[in-house]
Amino acid sequence: MGISLVPAYYAKADEQVSVSISSASGTVGSEVTVTVTISADKDIDGATINVSYDKSIIRPVDKANSGVVMFSALEMTSGSTVSISQNFEVIAAGTTTLSVAGDAKISVNGERATVSSSSSGKVTAKAPASYSSDNTLKSLQISPGTLSPAFSPDRTTYNATVNADVTELVVSAAANDNAAKISISGRRMDPGSNTTTITVTAEDGSVKKYIIYTTRLEDGQEATTEAESKTEEVTETSTQTVNDDGTVTIDGKKYSVVKDYSGITIPDGYQEIDYDYNGQKINAVKGIKTGLILMYLESEDGKGGFYIYDETAKTFSPYNTVAEPEITYVVLPITNSLEKPAGYALTKFTMNGKEVQVLMDADRQYCLFYGVSSLGEKGWFRYRVSDGTIQAYSVVKTTNADTVVKADNNKTFGGNRFWLTIITILGVIIVAFIIVTIILAAKLSKVKKVFNMASKDGVDLDEYTEKEIEEYDEDSEDDEDAGFDADTGFDEDDSLYKSYGDDKSGKNDVEELKLFDIDDEDK
Repeated sequence: MGISLVPAYYAKADEQVSVSISSASGTVGSEVTVTVTISADKDIDGATINVSYDKSIIRPVDKANSGVVMFSALEMTSGSTVSISQNFEVIAAGTTTLSVAGDAKISVNGERATVSSSSSGKVTAKAPASYSSDNTLKSLQISPGTLSPAFSPDRTTYNATVNADVTELVVSAAANDNAAKISISGRRMDPGSNTTTITVTAEDGSVKKYIIYTTRLEDGQEATTEAESKTEEVTETSTQTVNDDGTVTIDGKKYSVVKDYSGITIPDGYQEIDYDYNGQKINAVKGIKTGLILMYLESEDGKGGFYIYDETAKTFSPYNTVAEPEITYVVLPITNSLEKPAGYALTKFTMNGKEVQVLMDADRQYCLFYGVSSLGEKGWFRYRVSDGTIQAYSVVKTTNADTVVKADNNKTFGGNRFWLTIITILGVIIVAFIIVTIILAAKLSKVKKVFNMASKDGVDLDEYTEKEIEEYDEDSEDDEDAGFDADTGFDEDDSLYKSYGDDKSGKNDVEELKLFDIDDEDK
């Protein structure tokens, strides 16, 4: 009786079946149902299919949580389609893919069948609103070697160098939130470039990845600076040819221009556009601030990536970026038309795991790359090898045709603008002070002049308004024009002397003037 429940599997496997796995979504703590459907041209006798899943996100109800669960239909069926369902409990936020694992055992019309096609399913686990979204690390260390630049929770890319005898990188990482989970991949060290990824999944399922690009040196090399171990002399230009079939050959390798971006992730800060490429309408992406045109090229072996298209030269160059916490820089090719500083050598250098063209200084502590920032600033930038910091640079021509390189640290530039503003304000204040001083000096001179003249005439200035003083000053100036002596109070032609008195003899006038002079001296 037990034997009759188990389908017979034959060595012959001519029958073909397709397998599909359904998708589902639910909140942490709830249950979801996943269904595996088998389709064939003839009646299906029975089936046993293993399905893999992420055991940290879901687990089968009433079964062991091993990461693989069996879907079985052991009873004889009478149809060409069989559906097998199973319940899972959602235990953590995130997304897991369910796929056919191993060799499926399926019997169709009494014969062993093979799976000709299969499609995976997904379970999306949603987190309650109370769950934390903190997916940052609070510490990250490697052994052997050190991270460059020093660890910062907001920085996600680092460089490192290890000796030739290192076969595995020991990574120590701690999450900032105890509820977050950490997974590490890529710790094996092969000669050359290696990539280690530390994935941090927050309690609510949000993910952040920290990447370490490590260079394992060859025998005989010493782990000094990254610049010393990762540079070599290169030529400035590459050879490119546009073929009749629309493909492009770059340095001897043929690429096709992808016209449909379905399933391709577009870089941040870029948007998809319609573009006329060699008379053909294709899809491309354009930088919102950088203005760069990117196209997706795919090689004959199926590998692809974005390339920068130079609309003037009609050439492609790899889309390589370096980043700081807030700004991303696209590294552009260094061409003959660019003004280059003296004392630097054109080399290849590895930044963030990608090989780019740079100008390296003699001490190999800094290198210059030509590029454009995510803010739209285009020009030279200086990359410090020891900590990965980036500064803007300007190359200035001198009168004797020598080239001068001037650093323009963003912080320093901001400081210069601050001091320039302060100096400008002080200059305005000084000019205003000088103008006010001149005005006050002129007014003081006028008042002093009026006071001297009025005091000789016995006038009390406290009783006069400024307008009256102005009028008095004008009268005094008129008197001066008429020949009045401000020191003596007499007119040069004696006309004022003769104006005093009651008669025409002038006798009483003289006495009156004498009294006036006496009173003036007493005052």
